[in-house]
Amino acid sequence: MNKTMEILNLLVGFELIVIGLIYLRVSDFSSAASWSIFGCMYIVMDKYSDFTNMSNNRSIVQNIKYAGAWLGFIISTIFLIYALITV
Repeated sequence: MNKTMEILNLLVGFELIVIGLIYLRVSDFSSAASWSIFGCMYIVMDKYSDFTNMSNNRSIVQNIKYAGAWLGFIISTIFLIYALITV
C-alpha cells in the first residue's frame, strides 16, 4: 500500500508540473508557477512518512524528491521576484 502511494504521489506531482508548463506556454506565469510549485510539493509530500515500508529503490526515490524540493524552491523564488516586479 505505501509503495503504491509513493508512486502515485510522484506521478501526480509530475502531472501537476506538466500542467504548469502548459500554462507557461500561454504566458500565464502566475498559474504556471502555482501549478508547478504545487506539483513539487506533491513530489516531496510523503518525505516525512515512515521509510520502512517504502520501495526498495529508496535512494532513487529520495533523489527525485530532493530534486523536486529544489525545483520547487527555484520556481517559488523566481515567482517571488516576478511578483515583486509586476505587482
